[in-house]
Amino acid sequence: MQTFNAIAATVRDRLYRLALRMTGDGGEAEDVVQEVLLRGWQRREEIVRLDNPPAWLMRMTHNRAIDRLRLRESRRRNEHAAAPGDRCAEDPYRQVESEDTLQHIHRLMARLPTEQRTVLHLREVEGMSYREIVSATGLTMDQVKVYLHRGRTQLRQLLLNEKIVER
Repeated sequence: MQTFNAIAATVRDRLYRLALRMTGDGGEAEDVVQEVLLRGWQRREEIVRLDNPPAWLMRMTHNRAIDRLRLRESRRRNEHAAAPGDRCAEDPYRQVESEDTLQHIHRLMARLPTEQRTVLHLREVEGMSYREIVSATGLTMDQVKVYLHRGRTQLRQLLLNEKIVER
């Protein structure tokens, strides 16, 4: 039986990449992973007895990142409600597009709905199987397949629209 430390060491980078893809913020992703690993440490005896501890940690990361996104959106709405006349112009640096194709793909993936982006990331970046994605996200197999298909289709259309790929 593996120890919790060994399990955490093997999955830490995957947890971070998932959290980063979902939150879009490195600092927030680090916080998500830290919270997940802390909660995991508190339940370490239970976790090491699971059939697939990394999938449990991935699911916890997914859920915690969604919680963070909801909190961020709630905070943003509250700030806008508190200062409706205070509309700052977008940072011009954020409008500059990277020439690197990978950066374009990451930017376009951020425009996908959260579930599509998550499933697409787990499948294409992390290389997880459908069953592992089901286990990590709590979605049904049919939902995983639909989100993956829709995510791929939408990402391809975005790439075509921006002329990053050709038909």
